Amino acid sequence: MKSRYRLLWIKLHTYFSCFFLPIAILYIATGVLYLFDIEGGVDEQFEYTVSLPKGLPNNEQETLDTISPFVQPTEVSLPADFYLEDEWIGWYGYKRQVYLEPSQDKESAILHVKEHDLWHQFLLIHKGHAGPLFWFSSIMLGASLLFSLISGLVVAFAVPKFRKTSIQFTSLGLIALVVAFFIGG
Repeated sequence: MKSRYRLLWIKLHTYFSCFFLPIAILYIATGVLYLFDIEGGVDEQFEYTVSLPKGLPNNEQETLDTISPFVQPTEVSLPADFYLEDEWIGWYGYKRQVYLEPSQDKESAILHVKEHDLWHQFLLIHKGHAGPLFWFSSIMLGASLLFSLISGLVVAFAVPKFRKTSIQFTSLGLIALVVAFFIGG
């Protein structure tokens, strides 16, 4: 490989690494701490008892109508993601969660408004619950990491004194992946 192309690969490798380093650190830190069950928590939590004479709402608009006397969407920004499950109904986002938890008698529910702390917000970014901008950033980070690894390999293969060792380590990495796959639990 000519030195000017090798220099271009090195520059691209460097600039992508510098640009994506902050979000990579966020993903690494939140991922490692999540493995140790450190997930952050809630800064503030509010609970209201809500009467449900007709039972749990069946859709987002009915739920909004049910909670509006307690939580005004103009005062508390509802997250974009609405979910409707058998026992839970509400909105979920990386900054807050607003949901109804039915009581035993099914004629009332507890309305929970939870404001996530900063660490839990970071974890929810990691888990993909932070909206399209962070979702796109995550995809770009993955593409950047792949490009960074490939460009490092291209540069290593282009330098004759690194080529043999690079092939050996690439082969060793592939073998380790296959072994881990078959012996992993």
